[in-house]
Amino acid sequence: MKFNIGLYNLHMSARGGGEKRTLVLAEHLSRKHNVSLVVQEPLDVAALESYFEVDLKRVRIVVLDATDFLSRRLARRQGTRIARLRALTGERRQLRQIKSLDLDLFINNSHASQLACPAPRGVYMCMFPHERPQSPKKTLAYRVYNSLMSQAERRALGWPRPDALNSYEVITANSLFTSKWIEQLWGRPNRVIFSACDHLGPADDKERVILNVGRFAANTGVRFHKRQDVLLEVFKRLTKLHAAGWQLHFAGSTTPDENSRRFTAETVEAARGYPIFFHFDAPRPVLNDLYRKAAVYWHATGYGLRADERPDMQEHFGMTTVEAMSAGAVPVVIDSGGQREIVTHGVDGFRWHDLGGLVAHTQKLIDDPPLRDQLARRAVASSARFSRAAFTARMDQIIQQLLTGQVAADAALN
Repeated sequence: MKFNIGLYNLHMSARGGGEKRTLVLAEHLSRKHNVSLVVQEPLDVAALESYFEVDLKRVRIVVLDATDFLSRRLARRQGTRIARLRALTGERRQLRQIKSLDLDLFINNSHASQLACPAPRGVYMCMFPHERPQSPKKTLAYRVYNSLMSQAERRALGWPRPDALNSYEVITANSLFTSKWIEQLWGRPNRVIFSACDHLGPADDKERVILNVGRFAANTGVRFHKRQDVLLEVFKRLTKLHAAGWQLHFAGSTTPDENSRRFTAETVEAARGYPIFFHFDAPRPVLNDLYRKAAVYWHATGYGLRADERPDMQEHFGMTTVEAMSAGAVPVVIDSGGQREIVTHGVDGFRWHDLGGLVAHTQKLIDDPPLRDQLARRAVASSARFSRAAFTARMDQIIQQLLTGQVAADAALN
């Protein structure tokens, strides 16, 4: 039986791991069901198909109506409070439009969404739990928006929250790390569904390349920061590696806000004169080629912050680490967050606690090519745990249980 299924993601332009997960699931479900992808702006579907290697011809793209004047004004501003209020102002209209699609199942994979489920069944896919939703401060904008809502609409949106999660029967986490924090911050049971990663092998003949992949965004203290600046400064000091022909390559999307543009420009300037190369917004074939040529993969997200104090600033899963491993690049990654679930220290890579460890483990791999080859083979085998097939099979299990009425609440899945 065909069901009407909606997938919701308002961040498709980011082209990150969450967006990949959305599109992989959309493609998979569209083979058996009527699938609508709900987004906030028109998509370049051909570009997304090429970048993520998906087929969306059976997927209906639903673009939400333009938000009202207040939301458009707020959209020009930055900051967590404004971002929260912006999200709230759009929900009233979004909820009505999505309900008109007459969905049997709604899958919310939009980070930090506070949208109540507009369908009889719902799955809330969490990459990391944003802070427990709260009503924004009662500014003039808040009072104007609040005055426009009826009591029924407030109830439908969970207003004033603590949150809208009660309307979803299942919450998923993209890692055990995220799962722990969902329980701790939200007090909610959840299912661990590792993100969909690609197998990028077979590896090319390895070159003297160390690779890091991640978007370039400024370290504002609230934005997820990949710490390319730390890796760059470490590599600059490794002059013996430079003399031996080793290079550091950075790849990733660029973030358009002013602070991030400045950070990107400063990083490029700091690398001048060193064997350090940048591949901004690289097409997927170029990125895949980098993975296959890289002998070592570096990752430092969360460095300088305690995971128990700022779990939101750690790597919550680590899709790029998995994909690097699948191409035979040996990971040397920070011992934090989801990286602990991906890399088994000394078996298929190394995890480090401080920069001295990063240097020591990297030097060990460079000085011992047989060890590097051995760990590379194990890394390829280990990466298979996080394949697209494994991801869709786990999601199929949940979706089947929901659509056939076998699940009445998320607790029944645990």
